[in-house]
Amino acid sequence: MLPLAPWLIWLIPLFSSLFLPLIGKYSGRARDYFAVASIAATEIFSLSIIPDVYFGASAGTDYVVPWLTIIGVDAGLIVDPLSILFANLISFLGLIVVIYSLGYMKGEEGLSRYYFFLILFIGSMIGLVVSDNFLQMFIFWEMVGLCSYGLVSFWSKRVEVVRAGVKVFLMTRVGDVSFLFAIAILYANLGSFSFSYIMAHIGDLPLFTITAVAFLMLGGAIVKSAQLPLHTWLYTAMEAPTSVSALLHGATMVKAGVYLIARMFILLGPLISLIPLWLSTISWLGAFTALIGATLALATPDIKGVPAYSTISQIGFMIAAFGAATSPSSLGWFAGLFHLMSHAFFQSLGFLAIGAIIHMLHTRDMRLMGGIRKAMPFTFALCIVVLFARTGVPPFASFFSKGLIVKSLTLTGDLPIVVVIYAAIALTFAYTLRFTILTFLRDESEYVVKAELHEAPKIMLAACTALAILCAAWGFMANAFASFMHVSQVIQISEIFSSTTLIFIFVLFLGGFPVYLYYYKMDSISGAFKKAASPLINAAANGYYIDQFYDRVIAGGVAKFSSGLHFLETTFFEKIPFFVSIGAIRFTRSVHSFFDIVVSKILYILRDRWLSDEERNKEVVEGSLPSYLVVFLIGVIILVIMLLMTIWM
Repeated sequence: MLPLAPWLIWLIPLFSSLFLPLIGKYSGRARDYFAVASIAATEIFSLSIIPDVYFGASAGTDYVVPWLTIIGVDAGLIVDPLSILFANLISFLGLIVVIYSLGYMKGEEGLSRYYFFLILFIGSMIGLVVSDNFLQMFIFWEMVGLCSYGLVSFWSKRVEVVRAGVKVFLMTRVGDVSFLFAIAILYANLGSFSFSYIMAHIGDLPLFTITAVAFLMLGGAIVKSAQLPLHTWLYTAMEAPTSVSALLHGATMVKAGVYLIARMFILLGPLISLIPLWLSTISWLGAFTALIGATLALATPDIKGVPAYSTISQIGFMIAAFGAATSPSSLGWFAGLFHLMSHAFFQSLGFLAIGAIIHMLHTRDMRLMGGIRKAMPFTFALCIVVLFARTGVPPFASFFSKGLIVKSLTLTGDLPIVVVIYAAIALTFAYTLRFTILTFLRDESEYVVKAELHEAPKIMLAACTALAILCAAWGFMANAFASFMHVSQVIQISEIFSSTTLIFIFVLFLGGFPVYLYYYKMDSISGAFKKAASPLINAAANGYYIDQFYDRVIAGGVAKFSSGLHFLETTFFEKIPFFVSIGAIRFTRSVHSFFDIVVSKILYILRDRWLSDEERNKEVVEGSLPSYLVVFLIGVIILVIMLLMTIWM
């Protein structure tokens, strides 16, 4: 590993983003290639760190430089399996997305702004995962949020896009405030932001304080990773270009919350199991999010909404697995991260393949699609890979990762949560199969017949192919991944032929067969099923009215509160200056009258005394005046004589 590699993996994209607009003024092609080159260099340096982390050669290496010396905070990096795992994932998918953007975004206005935010997004996310203190991490955490706003709002001439960007920015700030409170509590009690210092002294804090910090950080994580109940921003973020969606869902913003929870297991150590209700809250929150997210994906007509809600659901799987862990060496912790990698590959591939479809059809409504497999066979093959990889058909990676998640939850003895997870697995197959039927397998719609369809540009398909290969191969790399993470877990490929596989396939059948009846098999059974399921589908299609609840109750409450303040302002606060001025005038008049009376009395007294003294002195003055004049004249004569004598002499 190069000594500066841990610094370069985030400094290169950060500084490159600043030069992109300048290069774009002279040459659009040079700007595009510069963006690709900067992320390629980032990926090369990220890969160079893997051997040292794998063999433990980076342990004890100092990556700290002075920063805010006035408060004793240094800028530092943490180079461990968790941080380098995320750094490589972000840089690799970032490179794929930048290459894909060369074809997908070709001809768009404002590409310098697009690449600026995209490269800054990648650098900020890498900076977030390699920071060795909470202050530095929070700065990058906010930079990621700012970049997401800029990218979601890229097509700023459309009103709904700007509103989507604002919604994403505001809703994620709720989690940011929770995260910031947790950091403030730690600093107030320990006097440090450093991970290493917190690990060494966290046991000195009362359990109540540790519990407060843990739940506040969980609040920040679940909002950033779009978990219930503040998950609705992620669907709204679909107004971003599909290339951005692939990066946002696959490796960056929504994975920041997963990283934070995974990091907390390292920071808190054995104390993690002592926090009341924390682990059970995580597991149940993740399980319910996995289930609800899957039902939302099953009902949406938006082709991008399917992977959007799928991301919400799949991250729920990861977080549920973390709830079954008690340390970084636990099965649940490893299962959550293994599924994170699986999800990154198949979900990014899903978005990029969907981007190719939207690029040709210029619509996101699956109700207008159908039968496009003939015109886009390669894209169809890519989506079949997504179908197998997302649902966990053996030997794709998510078969192993979901199997480990189920196993870790089963070991906790909480069987109801295992049932919820199996239901979410069944629905995963259901919504992915529904997407495949509506888009590729049913007859061509009138909209498709009128469209001139062909495959997407080769550069877009090349980027997708790299992800498709990883989707197929990642399951066979599970043991190498476990060794890299320094976790003692062995995954046998022979598990494909175990009884667990039969259960898994049966669960998939339970999810897929109703979809086959509903969307493909047109007979009386499907008609009856449609009629029975329509109320639930309508509720899911409207997001279970959660956004409406926020709009009417929370936003409405804020509006009423604002109206109340306005009423107070117009009826009371605006009249305060009037009342104050009237009071001041009256007070002044009172003071003025008081002083008038007092001064008048004083003048009367002085006048009486002065008159009496004048009458007594009048007699003296009248009798003595001639004498005073004589004396005065004599004095003047003497002075004149003395002056003349002085001159003469």
